[in-house]
Amino acid sequence: MTFDLAQFETFDFEQVSELEIMHPVTGQPTGLVVGVRSYRSEAVKRVQRRLSNAAILANKKNPRKAGTVEEVEEKANELIAASVSHWNMKDGGKDVPATPDRVIAIISQSRYAFIGEQIDARADDDARFLTPSQTS
Repeated sequence: MTFDLAQFETFDFEQVSELEIMHPVTGQPTGLVVGVRSYRSEAVKRVQRRLSNAAILANKKNPRKAGTVEEVEEKANELIAASVSHWNMKDGGKDVPATPDRVIAIISQSRYAFIGEQIDARADDDARFLTPSQTS
């Protein structure tokens, strides 16, 4: 058996995967569709690098400072938000833009945590980012 790098050329981490958000209790579709980028995409990696660099700098300034659970949650939500390319969310009939700030504001609320959890799972699922010819 040999290892051939070509077998991994079928991944396209820059494509967007459409995710239909399911109700957390019933498992039924909610009607919310989210375009999700892979955590391996350049857009998400840029945010991840920015957060990592900030953590390294903070540690250099104060090596004894421990991060808080809230800080870890905020950073996780920033990565989730970076993975969102678009959605069809409305609030009172008005479109809710899929900007990082709005995504974070929504998924940070306990009642909407299931949205962030489902986006997180999709962004972390490499199989969802195979090129179309490899998924059929």
